[in-house]
Amino acid sequence: MSLRSVRSLHSSIRLYNLKLTLFSKDNCGLCDKAKDVMSHVLKSNQEFKQKAVYTIVDINDPANKDWWEKYCFDIPVLHIEDSTREGSLVKIFHRLDENDVMNKINSFN
Repeated sequence: MSLRSVRSLHSSIRLYNLKLTLFSKDNCGLCDKAKDVMSHVLKSNQEFKQKAVYTIVDINDPANKDWWEKYCFDIPVLHIEDSTREGSLVKIFHRLDENDVMNKINSFN
């Protein structure tokens, strides 16, 4: 197996552990923009779309009361996390920039 194959395999394994969580709510212009940015990030990189877990959490849902209390004035918030590495959580607040999101995702590989 070549070094390139090993790197590719290693990167694929890492992406399977990647969790992307966007905390959002209705009637929030910044949240709508963040959703558009994430949609573009996932569309432009099929590997992320196929292997990373992407979730949108509506903080207004009563089931998400804890998240509402934590982020009611900070949304949107994007969590990027390697589920196999404790302490790996990276957060992006308010305005998501496509390049910034991509750079932070790539930093996990």
